[in-house]
Amino acid sequence: MRSTPISLIAATLLGAAVGLILSLNGLLARLSGAFLEGGWLGTMWSDIPAALRLDQGAWALTVVTLGLMTWGAFGALWARSPWGRPATLILACLSLPFFPTVGALAAAILLLVLLPASKAWGTTPS
Repeated sequence: MRSTPISLIAATLLGAAVGLILSLNGLLARLSGAFLEGGWLGTMWSDIPAALRLDQGAWALTVVTLGLMTWGAFGALWARSPWGRPATLILACLSLPFFPTVGALAAAILLLVLLPASKAWGTTPS
Protein backbone atom coordinates (compact mmCIF):
# COMPACT_ATOMS: atom_id res chain seq x y z
CA MET A 1 0.00 0.00 0.00
CA ARG A 2 1.35 3.42 -0.96
CA SER A 3 1.76 6.18 1.55
CA THR A 4 -0.54 9.16 1.32
CA PRO A 5 1.02 12.07 -0.59
CA ILE A 6 1.70 15.22 1.38
CA SER A 7 -0.19 17.21 -1.26
CA LEU A 8 -3.39 15.32 -0.44
CA ILE A 9 -2.91 15.82 3.30
CA ALA A 10 -2.34 19.57 2.75
CA ALA A 11 -5.38 19.82 0.46
CA THR A 12 -7.50 18.07 3.10
CA LEU A 13 -6.41 20.45 5.84
CA LEU A 14 -7.17 23.43 3.60
CA GLY A 15 -10.50 21.85 2.63
CA ALA A 16 -11.40 21.42 6.28
CA ALA A 17 -10.69 25.12 6.84
CA VAL A 18 -12.77 26.15 3.81
CA GLY A 19 -15.67 23.95 4.90
CA LEU A 20 -15.52 25.29 8.44
CA ILE A 21 -15.36 28.95 7.39
CA LEU A 22 -18.21 28.59 4.91
CA SER A 23 -20.44 26.60 7.26
CA LEU A 24 -19.92 28.78 10.32
CA ASN A 25 -20.26 32.07 8.46
CA GLY A 26 -23.40 30.86 6.67
CA LEU A 27 -24.88 29.65 9.95
CA LEU A 28 -24.02 32.95 11.61
CA ALA A 29 -25.70 34.84 8.77
CA ARG A 30 -28.78 32.66 8.97
CA LEU A 31 -29.12 33.15 12.72
CA SER A 32 -28.13 36.82 13.02
CA GLY A 33 -29.14 38.12 9.59
CA ALA A 34 -25.66 39.31 8.53
CA PHE A 35 -22.46 37.64 7.38
CA LEU A 36 -19.23 38.20 9.22
CA GLU A 37 -17.23 40.02 6.53
CA GLY A 38 -14.64 42.64 5.85
CA GLY A 39 -10.90 42.51 6.34
CA TRP A 40 -9.45 39.09 5.61
CA LEU A 41 -12.92 37.61 4.94
CA GLY A 42 -13.74 40.02 2.10
CA THR A 43 -17.13 41.40 1.14
CA MET A 44 -18.31 38.82 -1.38
CA TRP A 45 -20.49 37.18 1.24
CA SER A 46 -23.21 39.79 0.80
CA ASP A 47 -22.15 41.13 -2.62
CA ILE A 48 -23.08 37.91 -4.42
CA PRO A 49 -26.71 37.72 -3.22
CA ALA A 50 -27.13 41.47 -3.76
CA ALA A 51 -25.90 41.21 -7.35
CA LEU A 52 -28.10 38.20 -8.06
CA ARG A 53 -31.07 39.61 -6.09
CA LEU A 54 -31.26 36.59 -3.83
CA ASP A 55 -32.80 36.37 -0.39
CA GLN A 56 -30.07 36.75 2.26
CA GLY A 57 -31.38 33.85 4.35
CA ALA A 58 -31.55 31.48 1.40
CA TRP A 59 -28.04 32.51 0.38
CA ALA A 60 -26.81 31.83 3.91
CA LEU A 61 -28.19 28.28 3.74
CA THR A 62 -26.51 27.84 0.36
CA VAL A 63 -23.18 28.84 1.90
CA VAL A 64 -23.70 26.40 4.78
CA THR A 65 -24.50 23.63 2.30
CA LEU A 66 -21.42 24.44 0.24
CA GLY A 67 -19.26 24.15 3.36
CA LEU A 68 -20.76 20.84 4.45
CA MET A 69 -20.50 19.43 0.94
CA THR A 70 -16.80 20.32 0.92
CA TRP A 71 -16.28 18.15 3.98
CA GLY A 72 -18.22 15.32 2.37
CA ALA A 73 -16.25 15.57 -0.87
CA PHE A 74 -12.96 15.26 0.98
CA GLY A 75 -14.34 12.28 2.88
CA ALA A 76 -15.20 10.64 -0.44
CA LEU A 77 -11.76 11.52 -1.78
CA TRP A 78 -10.11 9.76 1.17
CA ALA A 79 -12.46 6.79 0.76
CA ARG A 80 -11.36 6.71 -2.90
CA SER A 81 -14.90 6.94 -4.19
CA PRO A 82 -15.03 7.57 -7.94
CA TRP A 83 -16.94 10.82 -7.43
CA GLY A 84 -14.71 12.19 -4.64
CA ARG A 85 -12.07 13.87 -6.79
CA PRO A 86 -14.48 15.54 -9.26
CA ALA A 87 -16.70 16.72 -6.40
CA THR A 88 -13.68 18.17 -4.59
CA LEU A 89 -12.61 20.04 -7.73
CA ILE A 90 -16.11 21.38 -8.42
CA LEU A 91 -16.62 22.55 -4.84
CA ALA A 92 -13.22 24.23 -4.78
CA CYS A 93 -14.18 26.09 -7.97
CA LEU A 94 -17.49 27.14 -6.39
CA SER A 95 -15.59 28.49 -3.38
CA LEU A 96 -13.27 30.72 -5.44
CA PRO A 97 -15.57 33.82 -5.41
CA PHE A 98 -15.27 34.14 -1.61
CA PHE A 99 -12.12 36.18 -1.94
CA PRO A 100 -9.57 36.75 -0.39
CA THR A 101 -9.26 34.07 2.30
CA VAL A 102 -11.59 31.30 1.17
CA GLY A 103 -10.80 31.98 -2.49
CA ALA A 104 -7.06 31.68 -1.89
CA LEU A 105 -7.53 28.46 0.07
CA ALA A 106 -9.76 27.07 -2.69
CA ALA A 107 -7.16 27.93 -5.34
CA ALA A 108 -4.51 26.11 -3.30
CA ILE A 109 -6.83 23.10 -2.99
CA LEU A 110 -7.27 23.03 -6.77
CA LEU A 111 -3.52 23.07 -7.31
CA LEU A 112 -2.84 20.39 -4.70
CA VAL A 113 -5.58 18.02 -5.88
CA LEU A 114 -4.45 18.39 -9.50
CA LEU A 115 -0.84 17.41 -8.71
CA PRO A 116 0.21 14.04 -10.19
CA ALA A 117 0.84 12.50 -6.75
CA SER A 118 -2.70 13.29 -5.60
CA LYS A 119 -4.14 12.06 -8.89
CA ALA A 120 -2.24 8.76 -8.72
CA TRP A 121 -3.20 8.11 -5.09
CA GLY A 122 -6.89 8.30 -5.89
CA THR A 123 -6.65 5.68 -8.64
CA THR A 124 -4.80 3.01 -6.69
CA PRO A 125 -6.72 0.36 -4.74
CA SER A 126 -6.82 0.75 -0.97
